[in-house]
Amino acid sequence: MKTSFYKYALILFSLYFVGCSKEKFAEYNTDPDAVIKLPVDYLLSRAIIATNDNDFDAYYDNYSYVSRWSRVFLQRTGNTFTVTDNAANANNRYGRFFQDVGPILEDIKQTIDKMPEEERARNLYKRTIATILKVQQAWYVTDVNGSIPYEEAFQARYGGTLQPKYNTQDELYKIFEAELKEAATILNTPQAVEQFNYAKADLYFNGDAKKWAKTANSLRLVIALRLSKRDPERVKAIVRDVLSHPAGLMESASDSWMLQARKDFTAGGNWNITGNGRLFVGEYGVINYMWNNTDPRLRFFFRPNQWSEVNFQKAKDQRVISQTAKFDTRRYYGQFSNPETPNNNPIKTRFLNPYQIKDGENTIILDTVSRIQDRLFQPENNAGTGTGIIPILTYAELCFARAELAQRGWSNENAEELYYKGVDASLRFYDNLAKTAQVYDYVPLTDSEITNFKLRSDIVFKSSTGLEQIILQAYLNYFRNFNEAWALVKRTGMPNKNTKLIFEDWINEGQTLEVPRRFVINYALEGDLNFDNRNSAIDNMRKDPDFGDPSSIQGRVWWDKK
Repeated sequence: MKTSFYKYALILFSLYFVGCSKEKFAEYNTDPDAVIKLPVDYLLSRAIIATNDNDFDAYYDNYSYVSRWSRVFLQRTGNTFTVTDNAANANNRYGRFFQDVGPILEDIKQTIDKMPEEERARNLYKRTIATILKVQQAWYVTDVNGSIPYEEAFQARYGGTLQPKYNTQDELYKIFEAELKEAATILNTPQAVEQFNYAKADLYFNGDAKKWAKTANSLRLVIALRLSKRDPERVKAIVRDVLSHPAGLMESASDSWMLQARKDFTAGGNWNITGNGRLFVGEYGVINYMWNNTDPRLRFFFRPNQWSEVNFQKAKDQRVISQTAKFDTRRYYGQFSNPETPNNNPIKTRFLNPYQIKDGENTIILDTVSRIQDRLFQPENNAGTGTGIIPILTYAELCFARAELAQRGWSNENAEELYYKGVDASLRFYDNLAKTAQVYDYVPLTDSEITNFKLRSDIVFKSSTGLEQIILQAYLNYFRNFNEAWALVKRTGMPNKNTKLIFEDWINEGQTLEVPRRFVINYALEGDLNFDNRNSAIDNMRKDPDFGDPSSIQGRVWWDKK
């Protein structure tokens, strides 16, 4: 059904514009009220597709930078000393929001507001759902940009300004909280008139108002947690209100906010995760931690290395390795991410310099490190026929967020109970994702694997180490959500070199490299319509010494307080 609607939406869009005369185009360009009023159902579908179909965000922001900074994965050859220096062509989320997604969501609001009173009343839920999407996307943009236009943005077509003011991040978080609370209340409240439903045009929840109400309320909690360093008292107040709100929270995996993508949604182009010579592998500390705890997600995240028994024997026969070498049954290893020269570390030297063997006319590189399950990110890779799931906010994520809040003493909930619920939900989510994406050599998750995993000494919840355990499991759960993995590391400082999941320091000539924390924020150039507001916003952010130079990706936005 969703696949057919993707096609329907595109056909509808084409029909609206192919049949328009030059005179009509002139009329539309001079009179905003004469613009074709596209159905709000179509607009919502288009906004959802535009939000998720951003291959430049995938190629540059995620594959090239955030995945490495968050250590979700890295190149087989390891990192270079420039890993923390550059973010060229990144921050594609900014343009996508302000040029595509934001204007469409504003069109929904404006279209509904101009309807006759009775019709407008019946579209209240539809208008509110668009607000939730707008908040989530604006939050994603401000997360690494700081101040952005929001309250006055997207208004030029409707009599507003071409020079919208910038809202500070402090202001934005207050606005987001107010809008999401109102959305949760509206969608959880039966209205005096029957509400129109997006149905299949809503590619997330099929127009289910109750699910959207829980999503809005859950998002309030996750966004608030971002302020744990900056304003813990504000976090506590929001958490109390969220937990008492009648809309409730996500209660199971079926409530998770994610896109069940159609077939070929990420086919080709910049989605190609193995294109341009890319060969991504797991990080040393991550895979060690997962292996040592028999984490079932290991096979969903990564593939066994190239040292099969057949290749091992060929290496012996070709005298590439010693005749007395013993076969290593462990087939999962991660690459060292520290760019420093291996020196006297023979393991690191071998990982970075794999052996080669001949297979007929072909050469096989015997990587010891484990490649990622690339179809988890791009199901179409290497002629794959699976489909993808793009998570926005999952039930597992919410469980870990609630567990963290409880462990910090910021709520009266049971941290241990929520921790185990998060573990269960995360394992089952990735099992489903791997199955749907048809990863290589998929083996279904079993109940006994879940039970045994939770009995491992590092996984059994302990009040003395509970916060670290929660953060480490939340981090692994973000394997398919680069930005949130990065944000978690920045916000909590975990994993690190002292946690059970070890992040080795990145060293260059004896100096520890500082991991990037945002993208470059450029001053406006002469001729920019919003020159004064943008440059004033940047000057204002620079008053915080943690912000640093706008061009420095080591600088911090407001929420990311030292």
